[in-house]
Amino acid sequence: IDGVLLKIEALLVSNIPKVVKAAKLREPVYCMRIWYNGTDSDETAVPWLMLVKESTRKSFTLQHGKEAPYYIWAADEATNADQSFNVEIDNDELVELYGVWYDHLCDLDDDEELQPFREMIQRVAAKLNTLDWAAIVPATDDFVVFPADGSHTFCDDLGDLNASVPEDRLKLLRSRTLPGPAE
Repeated sequence: IDGVLLKIEALLVSNIPKVVKAAKLREPVYCMRIWYNGTDSDETAVPWLMLVKESTRKSFTLQHGKEAPYYIWAADEATNADQSFNVEIDNDELVELYGVWYDHLCDLDDDEELQPFREMIQRVAAKLNTLDWAAIVPATDDFVVFPADGSHTFCDDLGDLNASVPEDRLKLLRSRTLPGPAE
């Protein structure tokens, strides 16, 4: 199954910039969440992308004050259409490989076995964080990519942020008192 995850990882890394660029987003975004699920979805539920608008971050900051970091970085807080853009990754090979992974996960009957997939998505995000996103999409200077646990198996948005984003970018975010990821 490790080989399947490596193939999924390679497909995600190569396809995500292409599908985001093809979406032709016109508003600035501050982060991209790579959503993944466990057996709570069906075997065609490949990861999908949510790019959160900078206007949403500003709104959360004004609306929530000291509690804003939670709203800024929690995946479930920016899911409506005026807060973020949803982008699908339409790739037949990805759907096929995800089906193999899904069957494996169902055979295990334990959502904790989702951890290898989570770690793979963290690696995908880490690789994507090395790209110049401003050349792909209207991105803020502190734009980051990290996983979103759609199954709520781990409920660890800040852990995923810390595992996926390079330290220099985390320092930039901390200097702006945005995420508090080291806390």
